[in-house]
Amino acid sequence: MKLRPLIRVCLSTVLIPQFKVEDYVVVVIDILRATTSFAVALHRGASEVRPVPSLRACRALRKQGYLTAAERGAQKVPGFDFGNSPYDFLEADLQGKKLAITTTNGTKALWAVRGAKKVVTGAFVNMSALLHWLRQQDEPILLVCAGWKDQVNMEDTLFAGAVATELEGDFRVNDDATLIAMSLYQLAEHRKKYYLEHSAHFDRLVELGMQQDVKYCLRRDLHPVLPFYRDGTLVDLLSVQV
Repeated sequence: MKLRPLIRVCLSTVLIPQFKVEDYVVVVIDILRATTSFAVALHRGASEVRPVPSLRACRALRKQGYLTAAERGAQKVPGFDFGNSPYDFLEADLQGKKLAITTTNGTKALWAVRGAKKVVTGAFVNMSALLHWLRQQDEPILLVCAGWKDQVNMEDTLFAGAVATELEGDFRVNDDATLIAMSLYQLAEHRKKYYLEHSAHFDRLVELGMQQDVKYCLRRDLHPVLPFYRDGTLVDLLSVQV
């Protein structure tokens, strides 16, 4: 009898070298806020989202017709069109436009897993689309939490645990990191707001007046898209032929 494929959790970007990413379908997770914003931008009509590792690389893409978005330390970087708030993209005219973006954590994680079999991004706002697609994959799954500056964080771990719990019947779990994430989700399932209000990144965003961003990032299935990473860009897998 064929074994079900594995589902595993990488709790921080700094731990990615511990995995052979080329053996996995990878889901990059940065709930507050990059992977939420990727989904919003694509659902609002952006033809592609190009995550880049540096401010300089992002700025240079403006000459190629890209809108630009940049965030460092949770704040918008001056001189760019947008920051990393989902509300930036909800309120923008992105139809048919290309967006270049660099963030503190999420774009770094994407760059680090670019050698994987397939790479998508996940957030609560596109969770059902993500789960549906993952159930169709007959490959090991690696859920990569971007974390905060290489540290484990609450919100990404909780989301990874939610995905692993939902897929437990279709995939095998045999490592402690995944069990930790699943246990956190099962404890917090009906109290996500309570748990996240005690997280470090929540406090950072509140200090910056970004409480509405947090609330938005916890809402489920607002944007039925699946950001798929190919050739250095994210496109919506549900609306294009890959």
